[in-house]
Amino acid sequence: MSLPATINSQVDPAAVTRVTRLFNNTLGDILSELIQNARRAGASAVDLKVIDADGTAFLAIADDGAGIEDPSVILALGRSGWGDEIARREDPAGMGVFSLAGRDVEIRSCPRSTGEGWSIRIASGDWESGAPIAVAPCTHPFGTEIRVPIDAQWLKSLETIAQSAARYCPLPVRLDGQDLLREDWLKGAETIIEQDGVRIGIYRNYLHRHFSPSINFHGVTVASLLPTVAEKDRHWAAKIDIVDAPELQLVLPARKEMVENGALQSLRAAIRLAIYRHIQALGSHRLAFADWREAADLDVQLPEARGELFSWTPAVADYNSGSGHQHLTSTDDLVLIDDFGPPLEQCAAFALSKDGRYEGRLAESDEAMVGYGWYDRLPRITDLRFEIDKGGETLVLGGSDLPGIDSGTVERLDLVLTISGPAPETLHIPAPVAIEYDDGLFWSFEEANILLAAPTAVTPAELVDLLDGACFCASDDREADSWDTQHDRFLLDAQEMATRLLLGDEAALLERLRAVLAYRTQWFVPEGSRFVAVIGREAMDLRIERVSASS
Repeated sequence: MSLPATINSQVDPAAVTRVTRLFNNTLGDILSELIQNARRAGASAVDLKVIDADGTAFLAIADDGAGIEDPSVILALGRSGWGDEIARREDPAGMGVFSLAGRDVEIRSCPRSTGEGWSIRIASGDWESGAPIAVAPCTHPFGTEIRVPIDAQWLKSLETIAQSAARYCPLPVRLDGQDLLREDWLKGAETIIEQDGVRIGIYRNYLHRHFSPSINFHGVTVASLLPTVAEKDRHWAAKIDIVDAPELQLVLPARKEMVENGALQSLRAAIRLAIYRHIQALGSHRLAFADWREAADLDVQLPEARGELFSWTPAVADYNSGSGHQHLTSTDDLVLIDDFGPPLEQCAAFALSKDGRYEGRLAESDEAMVGYGWYDRLPRITDLRFEIDKGGETLVLGGSDLPGIDSGTVERLDLVLTISGPAPETLHIPAPVAIEYDDGLFWSFEEANILLAAPTAVTPAELVDLLDGACFCASDDREADSWDTQHDRFLLDAQEMATRLLLGDEAALLERLRAVLAYRTQWFVPEGSRFVAVIGREAMDLRIERVSASS
């Protein structure tokens, strides 16, 4: 066999014999395709009816549109038969009726152009066999009606599926004479921009997922990854309603996703521009610096982002505990603080709260704001450590420095802050307590070294709070107790440890006993009574006493 000199694209006639495998033929697909055909034909409405003919239930889909002039286009895969104007505006593929492939179908139509009605019956096997199908003249109103047998499963879901197909359709759809609910696809949009044959709806704080429908093609909704723009306190997304944009196309034959082409890329660019212009109209923003620069490149001039940052709260060892952020309304006197880990931050926050000079002034650093003049001018705590004097030696706790000093009182304990910015400085602040704990090296919080400026520098309750934030992290092992159970046990052990360190062994023993009795015993003391117990190693004396109203 010699090689051909040229080749050209073609569709093998054998493709028709596989047409039933090109379409899902679900009720939803059928209704969507036929409603779209009715809309293109200029119908004023679509009527869906369940009718009985010769003991068989049929679903009839009827419209009052232009009708079909040439019956041969029904089974001509890829030949739509639409006029030049419809072909230009919508790029129809000539596949819609093939959503019925493999089913027994009766079609009646009367074109307005000729007034000559006709009907055909397509048996289930005719879609692929290529057998001739008789065309008979008939009397029929202008428009087209398609009947297909409807089984019990279709009948059960018809109302729900018909409502879904009609919801965002631009023309009315009726089921057994009742109008189905229709809704504007862009309902709830904060603003709507109409351009280039589409309506762009901009939404504030709309949760946009890549698999969520975002584009409406005259009633057929599909998912497409559209741009979003995030501020620190708002999130912007878009939905698209197609009006007249033939370059925006659906992947055939399923029509479940967008064709990735230049028109779709241009639409995405238009969405970003529309979002930035909407933000511009609002007057202020909290965009990341990179987004602010992008808006400027698109000739959308915005002021710098508002000078607002999240107030700083010390990190906690367990991410499930939360951190309780709050907004700061002004950056005039703020100081940024970098990340130093839960043990250092918990104890630093405690020392700073006692000192007071940075009350309400510390803010979390936010790298997305780097570039704004107001942000770049802010001073920043770039290093945080504790200096300890003990036994004539000065040691440092911070970063990778773990001095390993045994728990107890030291001679000097200072929080040392290194602050960069317009006026760099190193600041020493007396610290009541410091906790040396590294969860990568230590097995449990009992191994933590707790350093105190004085025996009374911190209360047991305050130390328990610090240990909780610095050390507690619930196990995520499937066999582990619940978070609450693990946390309760941690607090019980931490209370005993803190009491022993600060008040001695006897106080710790009493605290442990008090906690056990409160957890295990106190709840079943009868109302109006109290338990009195004398507990020894060899015996216990227990009794119940009535409590008078006056006591």
